[in-house]
Amino acid sequence: MNKKLWNKNFILLLQSSAVSTIGDLMYSVAIGYWVYEQTGSSALMGIMSAISMFVTMLLSPFSGSIVDKCNRKWVLVVGDIFQGVLMIAVGILAFAEKLNVPIVLVAAFLASLGGVFYSPAASTAIVDIIPRDDMVRGQSLFSGTNSIINMVGSAFSGVLVVFLGVPLIIVINGLSNLYAALSEMFVSIPKTVQQGEPVSVKGILRDTKVAIKEIFTHPQLQLFIPCLLIINMLGSGPFTLILPFTAEKGFTVEQYGYLMAVWTSASLIAVVVLGAIKFGPKARFWIMSISFCTSCVFFILAFWMNNFVLTCVFAFVAGLANAAGNAIFNASLMLALPEENRGAIMGFISSASVGGSALSAIIYGLLGEAFPLYIVFIVGNALSIVPMCILCFHKKTKDFILAN
Repeated sequence: MNKKLWNKNFILLLQSSAVSTIGDLMYSVAIGYWVYEQTGSSALMGIMSAISMFVTMLLSPFSGSIVDKCNRKWVLVVGDIFQGVLMIAVGILAFAEKLNVPIVLVAAFLASLGGVFYSPAASTAIVDIIPRDDMVRGQSLFSGTNSIINMVGSAFSGVLVVFLGVPLIIVINGLSNLYAALSEMFVSIPKTVQQGEPVSVKGILRDTKVAIKEIFTHPQLQLFIPCLLIINMLGSGPFTLILPFTAEKGFTVEQYGYLMAVWTSASLIAVVVLGAIKFGPKARFWIMSISFCTSCVFFILAFWMNNFVLTCVFAFVAGLANAAGNAIFNASLMLALPEENRGAIMGFISSASVGGSALSAIIYGLLGEAFPLYIVFIVGNALSIVPMCILCFHKKTKDFILAN
């Protein structure tokens, strides 16, 4: 492991992640705008978001085991190359005016297949290139960089779609992935305990069995996985439907961009503070717990408001609290997992978290066809307060944060 936070590997991964995030942001805004403009369906937007989530949910427990045995640098490189070529192909179809909803859905499925290997490789690599006592700072800097990009990009998202057009934005996304792949070629990532072992069905099943045993015997994971599934199912759906929500409220596309900028700027402030200041274990626990519960309340207030300024104010507080809670929880989680089987266990955790989000995207999308989205958002977030409080203030969670 590197002794300094700002080492060559951290910087290379940070800047490759930044460039890739720029492309992904532009693509998500453009393709979401295109789908909603073509169909006007919130349900279809939910389904589009859920495709990649379901792939992640079903394959993550197995992809994590495979990544544990592979050279993670080349998993990252190949993943970005695959994503880049795919996006350029979709962009060419868009330029030829042959892009349609089925192609967009197929592209989402194919991209998610690459992402299901890329994500565990990236998340476990971070643990091995950041000093242990700087894990919260390092992950906060990663999140902060992405938040800056999201803040600036979201503010100008409407302008980008109008000025550049959907086809060009898709191609730019592909080129950003290819650049990220080039940068990742120069990253040195330590070997895992299992790296070099042959990938076989027997080996994957063995690792899966070990991961399941670890989850069912680990006192904290017994609590975390079901809570993450329920919380994401109840509370994550609104994030995939913000564009139709703002349209329903009577806000303009420009105001949608400003709202997203406010939201992400709050996240940026949270991760910058956590990245700059080292908090003790007790302080981290209370910051995480209070932040998570506060975010639920302020999300409800933001969804309730019809005044754009008040919506932005409450969204800012909610984003600030949510980002702070996630930064502390995720850093502690990565440190607590055993190195020899980290990828496989992370796969199950990701499966529970993303599975809840996938169900949420579909449920919210379908309910949004029958009821006002703001009511659906408020009810879902209100219901999520109970499992959130159980997760945050349980003795197992406190012991977990204090130990990691």
